[in-house]
Amino acid sequence: MDSHKDEGMGMTYLNVGISKTRKGPRKTVRMLVDTGAFPSLLPAEILEVLGVEPEERRELRIANGKSMHRRVGRLYVHHGGRSAETFVVFGRPGDAILLGSYALEGLELEVDPKSRRVRRMKALPVYGAVSA
Repeated sequence: MDSHKDEGMGMTYLNVGISKTRKGPRKTVRMLVDTGAFPSLLPAEILEVLGVEPEERRELRIANGKSMHRRVGRLYVHHGGRSAETFVVFGRPGDAILLGSYALEGLELEVDPKSRRVRRMKALPVYGAVSA
């Protein structure tokens, strides 16, 4: 797995492919893994070059509790032979490049709480939906 823990900051990054469609042209980007964020966030310029279009404008709540409105669309993320469609926020200059929890789980990945490295899920979580 090509995750990277930034030793000085305690942050985890992952190189992922992104594309407008599952089999479309891909661009590789280094993204900060943010398990507290639902959507991913990428610069609008990158999304526009890929042909990703905004579907709606949504209210987003950021870590400090404030809210903001941004355009949101969909794209595919690719890593380790897996692909997943995810929601993506059209970022503005100065915004972080984030891989949100929706994309992370779609790729069947999780962050190891001790090493803070990204790893493949050992089993898919399904709570209360089936009997053992």
